[in-house]
Amino acid sequence: MIKHILYISALTATVFSMTSCLSDDGNYDYTPIRDITISGLSDSVRCVLQEPQTLKPEIETDIPESNLEYCWRLGADTLAMTKDFNYTFTNVPTSSDPLTFDILDKTTNVRYSKTINLKVVSPFTTGWAVLLNDGGKSKLDFQSLEGSSRLYDDVYGSVNGEQLSGTPVSVKQLVYNDGFTGKRTDRISVLMKGGKSPELDGVSMLRKKYYADEFHSTPVPEFAYISAENYKSDYALNIITTDGTIYGKAVGQMGSPDDGYYEYPYRADDKGYKVAPYVGSVSGQGVAIALDEANHRFVHWSPSTLSSKVSGIVFNEEESVKDADLESVPGTAVWIGNKEYNYDGNVYAVVNNDGKYYLYQLFFGYSNTARDFIYALKGKAEIPDGVVGNNSVFAIHPDTPYLFVGTGSSLKAINLTSLNEMSQAVNDLTTFDGDIKGMTFSRDNTVLPNLDFSIAVSKGGQSSILIVDPTLTSKGKILKRYDGIKGDIVSFCRKLM
Repeated sequence: MIKHILYISALTATVFSMTSCLSDDGNYDYTPIRDITISGLSDSVRCVLQEPQTLKPEIETDIPESNLEYCWRLGADTLAMTKDFNYTFTNVPTSSDPLTFDILDKTTNVRYSKTINLKVVSPFTTGWAVLLNDGGKSKLDFQSLEGSSRLYDDVYGSVNGEQLSGTPVSVKQLVYNDGFTGKRTDRISVLMKGGKSPELDGVSMLRKKYYADEFHSTPVPEFAYISAENYKSDYALNIITTDGTIYGKAVGQMGSPDDGYYEYPYRADDKGYKVAPYVGSVSGQGVAIALDEANHRFVHWSPSTLSSKVSGIVFNEEESVKDADLESVPGTAVWIGNKEYNYDGNVYAVVNNDGKYYLYQLFFGYSNTARDFIYALKGKAEIPDGVVGNNSVFAIHPDTPYLFVGTGSSLKAINLTSLNEMSQAVNDLTTFDGDIKGMTFSRDNTVLPNLDFSIAVSKGGQSSILIVDPTLTSKGKILKRYDGIKGDIVSFCRKLM
């Protein structure tokens, strides 16, 4: 029997080499091809951001190990030059190229390859971003709802290789929408006092910028509040500083969150302004509402234009309650807000005046008599003692007329249709084992029921996120809980995609 041996020119073999990590050494001798069998690798692999991935191929060959060179690549990008693949993805690849494992026989320049369909997913798509004070250290955690629902402790530090600086103020999700292409950009805003306030990529948690770098003014003011609505190309992003000044930044022409600067604060009417760091919005009308504590009045402005003027609200007396002073709102704001879903035209404010707390109901709607949009003060009521404090947190139910109030460990609900009988409007629900640090309603269409009522509680340097039944009859029944969060929660937000 005649044994046939196949020979191939090494020059021809190099035509198939399409990656820079395996170089052509210029060997043009004619050499017999030797077999390499690659096994132990699946045809597809799913990798999670920030979680180490290991792939161990099994190689069968009679080629000496010293003659082999290995390469793992994604398209033209080399990820590793080792036999085993030990790699941690920090961002989701923008291309759909497969993961390719190459073996080069350096004596012949013949390459052997195995391609793998790659899917890289983010654990930060849905869950809670949690801003904490952990024994004097500021940190950002992320409680994921993806996969195994892992808690990512100090996610900002581990992803970015630096620690948050300053005292934590707030964390919010920001969603930018390109008004032309419809492209969505997801970001996480972290406001810090006495340190740098970063904005993070909402998919990878990588820092994209510091807000201080977007200010032309020197020194850069400290930030107390940032708006968190959806933005299109013709909208502006508002920041309120610790001295009550409002800055606006127009989103770039193509809806990019990284275009533009906070050039100067919004102008005021002849009274000036100093607003509290709480803002309500008139959904669909491009109007923001806050309390001007310098002039004891409610003010409004349009966040959709940088030429907006902050001016006092003029209430329609015929549409407003008769026993309230429409021109004077003494005290300091504790909270201002409105329904995040199913907006009904109402904005609510809780104001502390010499230790007495008042609930205001402002209405923005259409008047049949004036045939125009009007403001009306629909209600003002003193809240019974003990229900609200300066550190209380609030959340309005999106479907029912109830304002949930967390004060200390106590959870209560105020019936917003009964402000004229406030003593009977307060419903005691429950107390938790820990102080309530934040509450939020969110609609997540990927789960059922799609309405989440999330409550953050802290006690003795340990914190939890509770999913609570929002019906009054359940008396604050805990449906699910996420424990093991180290530190005291300062702010948290439910992150959605």
